[in-house]
Amino acid sequence: MTAAANGPLADVDGWTLGRFADEIGARFGDGLALVASDRQHGPGLRRWTYAELARDACALQWALMRQGVRPGDRVGVMLSSFPEWVLYLFAVTRLGAVFVPVNPRFRGRELRHVLGHSGARALIAMGSYLGHDYAGQIAEARADAALPALETVIGVHTAPAADARDTADLLEAGRRRLSERGAPPRADDADAVAALFYTSGTTSFPKGVPLTHANLLPHSVRGGRWLELEPGEGVLTLYPFFGISGGANKVLSTLGAGARLVFQDSYRPDEAAGLLRSQRCTVIHGVDVQVRELMAACRLHPPGGEPERRATIAFTAGLDEALAREMGPGLGIHRFIHAYGMTETNPMILYNRLDDAFEVSVRAGGRVADGVEVRVVDPASGQDRAAGQEGEIVVRGPTVMRGYYNDPESTAAAFRNGWFHTGDLGVRTADGFLFYVGRLKDMLKVGGFNVAPQEVEELLRTHEAVADVAVAAGSDPRLGEVPVAFVKLHPGMSAGADELIAWCRVRIANFKTPRAVYFVDELPYHTAANGSKLQRHVLREWARRREASIP
Repeated sequence: MTAAANGPLADVDGWTLGRFADEIGARFGDGLALVASDRQHGPGLRRWTYAELARDACALQWALMRQGVRPGDRVGVMLSSFPEWVLYLFAVTRLGAVFVPVNPRFRGRELRHVLGHSGARALIAMGSYLGHDYAGQIAEARADAALPALETVIGVHTAPAADARDTADLLEAGRRRLSERGAPPRADDADAVAALFYTSGTTSFPKGVPLTHANLLPHSVRGGRWLELEPGEGVLTLYPFFGISGGANKVLSTLGAGARLVFQDSYRPDEAAGLLRSQRCTVIHGVDVQVRELMAACRLHPPGGEPERRATIAFTAGLDEALAREMGPGLGIHRFIHAYGMTETNPMILYNRLDDAFEVSVRAGGRVADGVEVRVVDPASGQDRAAGQEGEIVVRGPTVMRGYYNDPESTAAAFRNGWFHTGDLGVRTADGFLFYVGRLKDMLKVGGFNVAPQEVEELLRTHEAVADVAVAAGSDPRLGEVPVAFVKLHPGMSAGADELIAWCRVRIANFKTPRAVYFVDELPYHTAANGSKLQRHVLREWARRREASIP
């Protein structure tokens, strides 16, 4: 059976990810599901049909069960965007375990936090990738007596530990067991947690966001309908899989439509341009930085006109009408969705329709998604704002998490009277649209990645020369925002800006590493009745002044 033999899925309410994998395997059969450029595996593209995807999810489930993974276990997955990432998503969740994506840019302290906080009993990871030693990082984490012991470690492409099992071997064994015993039993439930995403907020470490099958699946499949996806259509996603947009929304929306998900293990603009054309992709998912680079790569090899395409685009560096208008002649994108959402609420809780006017499409947000309630309220009183008045965006509905994992304080602060407070500013227009306009939170957005200033500050304070530090957003023409640090040194001690930047780079992800360090005698604290509070608005002004003084 080919994908074209059946139309996109219509109603998946009440389904689990395991049932979804089974159903799309039967429905779309020998239609292509995954087309991957995976340079760790070797040259050429890797392909899975829908039937093979469903088969291998079952095979890996058998393998995980034989490795001792049980329903309810948390399974860390620290992989780049390999096909195995998708296979394990369905295998782990079909088993009734919890899939825990780990950003592969995380370093030792971040990995230890995620493994320890989640209580992961298994880890699926790379041993090395793009010059980074993940095996060493994992060994350090396993040596930490404060962490629960990882009972199972599984490698993809390279071994992350001496005792790691190899995915290729597990898959082969799982396929044999599948042929002998048939599909393993599903132990999943739509209201149970399917995935535990870690997202940077305003606290020092990433917070765990548990999302159920019901949170993730119906909303993502509806997103495919909003994009008018059809079976067999090529969908090029530039998003990494470890985040909710790339690893859940884009994967599930594409597969629910019977379309082909085309992706790379790591974003390479020139190759992406080649895939866009060779795989006849008519839909593109990406952020503005990637789209700009993809457009430049396509210009180097003009084919004589781009076909009509659709897209979802996140303008992470702020509204860029010039880029939005260039996407038509540059990539054939004349209709696109510029949605709003976050890990806690799911992406695309606010979205525009493809046929909306350009003035609507170019702004983040638009219409409220089906089944979701969104209000704009006064941040202090909680009262609704009138049309045209800015206020905090608050959300409730089936896409919203129930609360942060093992973090009652953050949960209590985020939820009030059943509404999730996003910390973002929005405005409702007189004609009923609702748009995102800015952030109440201190969080930075670096090329689409969230960065909590407090996390970088906490790290820098462990340097022997640093007495105090504050991190703010500096501007960057490519990434929009980048961290910059204002550092107060201990008396009699010295450290250079380059030294501190290099010291950070080996301890935290590169997108969190300050791009500039400025030394100050004092930091801008405000003394109030309840203690001193850092004035981050003053820091932002300091950053602007420093940038303005650079020739």
